[in-house]
Amino acid sequence: MSVILLAPQAGLAQAPVKIVNFTADWCASCHEFEPKFARALENYTTDEVELVTIDLTHLRAGPDSKQATIRTAKALLGFHKAAYLWDWYGGYTGMAVMIAADTGEPISCVDRDYSPKQISDRIQLASILANNAAPGRRRPGGADCPPPLR
Repeated sequence: MSVILLAPQAGLAQAPVKIVNFTADWCASCHEFEPKFARALENYTTDEVELVTIDLTHLRAGPDSKQATIRTAKALLGFHKAAYLWDWYGGYTGMAVMIAADTGEPISCVDRDYSPKQISDRIQLASILANNAAPGRRRPGGADCPPPLR
């Protein structure tokens, strides 16, 4: 049996921050938020931030589609260590939650009320905290997110 060791490649490392964006085609707040969010994201590479989109467009398309959308959203959130976000915000759209990639710990939230600069500043802060603060201590007072809505 032989073992092949490969040197790590740049770009394969996990970004320290994941941004979970809750969106839907029918969401009026999303239509305000998305352009601002996209402009803010232009300042970051995929090595710095990973975007996780939870598309809830089909949540209103009927019972079968609704259940499939919920299952898919829960699975995707679970994969990214953020299953708790469905319990907090499942079904709500027009917001994004920044989490630490290593633990899924919530760091910050943004929505349509933030300018592109404010969103970018929040991403920068999340990156600093994810890279430099110990897990569980990234937001000592808790994430600046709305209280769970569900």
